[in-house]
Amino acid sequence: MRAVLATIVATCAVLATCATGAATLAAANASHVDNWATHGEKVVCGIAEKVWGTRVDPGTMAPLNGYWPGLQCAAAGIPRPRQGVGDPFVQLGQGQAGRARLVDESQDDLVSSGRYVELAPGSSWSRDGIDCAVARSSVRCTNSAGHGFTLSPGHVHLF
Repeated sequence: MRAVLATIVATCAVLATCATGAATLAAANASHVDNWATHGEKVVCGIAEKVWGTRVDPGTMAPLNGYWPGLQCAAAGIPRPRQGVGDPFVQLGQGQAGRARLVDESQDDLVSSGRYVELAPGSSWSRDGIDCAVARSSVRCTNSAGHGFTLSPGHVHLF
């Protein structure tokens, strides 16, 4: 009986370790870094300092439209907007006013000049009310209002 009990205790210890490891791995797959990219930097993204969107006033819970930190992503071969100077990017702001849009901007608009952190396919990125699912060479990002985009080299879909 003691041998059976010892086996059960040892098995539970192994399972607890596996469960803890799985939780750690899942947490590691979610990222909040400033600058990130898909495999081989096919799509690169970063936090832009001023993107049109909506934040909620924490005191009154009133929506505040304005320029807030948002997401800015690029991929080779995406179309250029009709106006602007710089490289074509997709920007996504926060909340209801934060619709995805194609813009000509500068990487100087990013809050960090740090290197891009490569996120593994199947991982996610989340920050400022914006969530992204990362694939090998594409991303799909949405904000809390359901606005967003899908981006890969040569293709962009805004919704």
